[in-house]
Amino acid sequence: MQIKFWHYAAVAALVVAGACSDSGTATEAPSTHARSASASSLSAPSFDYSAVGHFGAQSADFALTSDGGSFKVGGLFTVNFPANSVCDPSLSTYGDGQWDAPCVTLAAGQSIQLHARAVLTPTGIKVDFTPHLRFAPSSNVTISTDVFALMLKLNVAYYSNHPEALSGLAIDYSPSLNANPVEDFLTDPSLVTHVDLSTGRVWRRVKHFSGYSQTDGQPCDPSPDNPDCVQVDGRNGLQ
Repeated sequence: MQIKFWHYAAVAALVVAGACSDSGTATEAPSTHARSASASSLSAPSFDYSAVGHFGAQSADFALTSDGGSFKVGGLFTVNFPANSVCDPSLSTYGDGQWDAPCVTLAAGQSIQLHARAVLTPTGIKVDFTPHLRFAPSSNVTISTDVFALMLKLNVAYYSNHPEALSGLAIDYSPSLNANPVEDFLTDPSLVTHVDLSTGRVWRRVKHFSGYSQTDGQPCDPSPDNPDCVQVDGRNGLQ
C-alpha cells in the first residue's frame, strides 16, 4: 500500500495549513525541510525533495498490540494507532469493500510484527507496509509527514492566499510501491489529506495498510472533477 500526497486547492479557515473534502487534502500549518520562498513571494514556493534528505530507502520494524502507539518510518512518515484499532488478521476480512466492516481487534498480549519501507526520490516519498492489515472502522489510525513543515510555515501567508499551490501534498493509497495511486477519498471523504499550515504537518486517516505515497504535484483549480488537486482547511469550514 502507498500514500500519495496531492494538493487540492479548496480554501479553508486556517491561516497557517490541511484536511478532508472532495478535493483530497486540506491545509492547517507549516513545518518541514525544503527549498522555501519568502511569505511575500509573488511566485509559488517549490517543493524540493532534495532538501529533505538523502535519496534512497529506509526501513523500520515495530510490534503492534492492542495498546496502539505512534511509530516513525525513516524520519519520513509517522503512523499513529489508537488503542484497540488493529484488526486481528486471522479473524477479519481484508480487501475492497471490507474497509468499513466490523472486525475483531487484537487481544491483550497479542502482537503483530509490522515492517515498513519508506523511499525518498527526487519526485516524492512512498511507504509500504507488510503484512497487510485492516483497522477497526470505529478507530482513527493516521499517517503523517513533516517533510515540508519548515517550508510551509515560512510561507503561511502565500499558501493561505493560494491554497491551489499545495497541489503536490495529497496522500493517496496504492496497492504497492510501484502501483498507480488510488484516490480513495473520492468515495470516502474521511480519507482526505489534511495540511496544517501552523505546524506544517500533512496527514490523513487510513483504514488499512499496504502502501501510501507523496509526489510533487502542480497547481490546480479545486473541483470534484479534478481529483489531482488539494484542499486547504480553514476559511470554508473544512476539517
